Amino acid sequence: MNSQNNLFDSLLPPPDLPDGMFYRQKALVGNEDALYAALSAILAVAPPAQARTRGGGLTSAAITNCGHFGWWSDAKGYRYQARRPDNGKPWPPIPNIFFDTVERVMSDTPWPDFKPDSCLINFYGAGAKMGLHQDRDEKDLSQPILTICLGDDAIFMVGGFSRTDKATSFVVSSGDVLIMGGASRMRFHGIRKVYSGTGSLENLSGRYSLTFRKAF
Repeated sequence: MNSQNNLFDSLLPPPDLPDGMFYRQKALVGNEDALYAALSAILAVAPPAQARTRGGGLTSAAITNCGHFGWWSDAKGYRYQARRPDNGKPWPPIPNIFFDTVERVMSDTPWPDFKPDSCLINFYGAGAKMGLHQDRDEKDLSQPILTICLGDDAIFMVGGFSRTDKATSFVVSSGDVLIMGGASRMRFHGIRKVYSGTGSLENLSGRYSLTFRKAF
């Protein structure tokens, strides 16, 4: 880990996160290279792109997906769709290594049988961030959201159930896992900042978040 993390001491994860939220620090260290190799194969087929927001702007992070359904945004709104917006082809399938990782990470949570049908892939380049938001486009909101972090460190924010509620911030790093479900499923959350050059993966500049959902 880059020594720049010494600057983050005041933002280390709080000892008590809200009920229904799990933070697994360094849960996937040792598996990051294999996960990134599988991710790279997806990116070669379906490169990330900034999406048009409902308000007419562009998302700060570039996005792509794998799985039966992909989350997308344009002037018509936010939704899951089975085909890519650029060429009408299906999204790449979720690799077995992703499924195996999800199963292992979720085995001791309240959702051991969680089986995602979608993985939203966000790429945060220099200056990219994501404002506080809720994940609310899924059919069954009793299903959790699981996020795998790869690449540069970032400040993750988790708030309450209104965008104006005070948010808690802490640093997430490559190999970390975040799970939001149960009482925390609808909490606002986001990425305040990404710290360039802090990741340990070769040939990766920036940060990827792999967010697994049950869309339908």
